[in-house]
Amino acid sequence: MVRRAVDERDSGSQRALGQLCQNCWYPIYAFIRRSGKSPEDAEDLCQGFFERVISTRLLAGADPEKGRLRTFLLSCLKHYMADEHDRAFAQKRGAGKVVEFSALSAEEQYLAEPVDTVTPDRLYQKQWALQVIATSMQELESTYQDEGKQALFAALKPFLGFSQSSEPNYQSVADALGLNLNTLKSHIRRLRERWRDCVMSQVAATLDNPTPDEIKAELRELLGCV
Repeated sequence: MVRRAVDERDSGSQRALGQLCQNCWYPIYAFIRRSGKSPEDAEDLCQGFFERVISTRLLAGADPEKGRLRTFLLSCLKHYMADEHDRAFAQKRGAGKVVEFSALSAEEQYLAEPVDTVTPDRLYQKQWALQVIATSMQELESTYQDEGKQALFAALKPFLGFSQSSEPNYQSVADALGLNLNTLKSHIRRLRERWRDCVMSQVAATLDNPTPDEIKAELRELLGCV
């Protein structure tokens, strides 16, 4: 995705760049807020950072041999914040936005973060990992919707571990769906396999050499941040 984003000859360059920015804006926002910036300044800094990413082709300097994409972006963000003054951003507030996101929703999400002593760096890494999970879940849900199986997905999703209560009862779900128990378990197994593939695909998109071992290593590192 990064290679396509920085290749001006690629017809999908702008789309890849936009998708990349859209996927990682919240970890950037969370880092800025945890660094002590106000919601308004965090929005301005976030938009300004992505404007620099796009206007200076910043991603062209990403070298997979020197580290992960998320580490490269965080380093660039720190340099950017050190170079900018809040007053300059205040003058630009409300100008054209580079990344589409709701400032109100962003702040609500940030305020929902547990009150603890997590450093800005640690929060950034955690939110990057959670974004990978969220994006893969959206991809999985879209797949089921395209197949006309929205109801099946909604019933099976709690078996992935995203239920606020304990794991649902297999027999009660089977009865509700009009399936026998073995068929339900087969659907659940297939759901888990497809979600695993979605997660692996999301992780692979941030690696220059996405071999199975590299993907697994990156996934282990990400899960360690959650």
